Amino acid sequence: MENKRIATLSAGHSIVEDVPMPEMNDNLVLIRQTFVGVCMSEHYRWANATERSCFGHEPVGVVEAVGKNVTGWQVGDRVGGLWGNPLPGGGGMVRYTAVDPTKRCLIHLPDGIRDEDLLVEPLACLVSAVSKARVNIPGMEVCVVGAGYMGCGAISLLKLRGAFVTAVDIRPECLRDAQKYGADTVLSVEQAEQMIQDGFKGFDVVMEWGETSESLDLAARLTAQCGQLCIGAYHTGEPRSVNMQLLNVRAIDCLSTHPREKALNHISARNAVKLLERGRWNFKNIPTKVYPMCQFDRAQAELETKYGKYMKAVIDMSRLDGEPYVI
Repeated sequence: MENKRIATLSAGHSIVEDVPMPEMNDNLVLIRQTFVGVCMSEHYRWANATERSCFGHEPVGVVEAVGKNVTGWQVGDRVGGLWGNPLPGGGGMVRYTAVDPTKRCLIHLPDGIRDEDLLVEPLACLVSAVSKARVNIPGMEVCVVGAGYMGCGAISLLKLRGAFVTAVDIRPECLRDAQKYGADTVLSVEQAEQMIQDGFKGFDVVMEWGETSESLDLAARLTAQCGQLCIGAYHTGEPRSVNMQLLNVRAIDCLSTHPREKALNHISARNAVKLLERGRWNFKNIPTKVYPMCQFDRAQAELETKYGKYMKAVIDMSRLDGEPYVI
């Protein structure tokens, strides 16, 4: 077996390099990572890298070896979870990694669902985020600003909670995706702005998944007085300014839904898989573009132009070269 890893040497420039196989002991499982998701949260760091960096925190794979002290796992098990991070020995964009299942969240993956739809880390982030939204009464008016992969996942989960969901996005393609995943109403940014000018009082709950200053500003202005603004995708890129006066005057409950609670993350990861396995969550067969390892830079560069073509990008860790394809 040979191990390979993707590493960025400078801004927007990565290589595939040989690395040693991870050291095993009796308490570890060896995982052959089949796919690792390409996350927008890493895009800014990739595009502005000034030194050697590694990426990748959305893994899925197969158990290749099991330490003698490990129970509940066997060779050949499909596995997802929260072991992925780009730190040495922690996973990342690497073919093989060793994981202690008592310290990391590992989950048996169900049959009948493709690996590309079982990137547990972003799914757990969605479940965690939506669990914090103040959607206590069926039929509550909720708005999702930003209908990319994460926004559409949030829309479908909010529908499970009985919300009436309006999606807002700058791209018509994303609005069509939003309808596919359950949005009751879709609005262009221009339509949303017109509603505000016409005196619209706002939504009870607004979730922001656009990851720009403009999307957060619009999300705040769409939030009703004493409503809740849930910020899901505002943790990457350069510092930005927000209208704190508006938030204060309207007494808006501003909540960060970026996952940081370990216990909640683990519960959310397991529940995400259960919801998909039982057919409760309409978030499978996502249009996905699969890239070989040597085209990680292309996968990152195309994140800004993917809309209407595919929703999620992944790296095939078994394939060094070749052309990407959409499934």
